Formats: sequence, C-alpha cells, structure tokens
Amino acid sequence: MKKPKVVIYSIIALICLFLMFAVDWLFIIPAVILSVLSQKELMKK
Repeated sequence: MKKPKVVIYSIIALICLFLMFAVDWLFIIPAVILSVLSQKELMKK
C-alpha cells in the first residue's frame, strides 16, 4: 500500500455515508471533508 492515509480516509468516509442513510443526513459533511482530504493526499508527490 502506497497511501495508507487515503485508505483510512476512504473507509471512514464510507462509514459516514452509511450513517448518513441510517441516522442523519448531516453525516454527509465529514464524508465530503474526508474525500477532499484524500484527494489532496493523492495529488501530493
């Protein structure tokens, strides 16, 4: 695994998406933040 941080961000974002459907739509906010963070992490060299 080259980018373990991105994998962790993705797993947490998926959990937030599941919680968004199961509990409350506000869980979309951390999912969006985590996807932006992982995108920045992937763009870094």
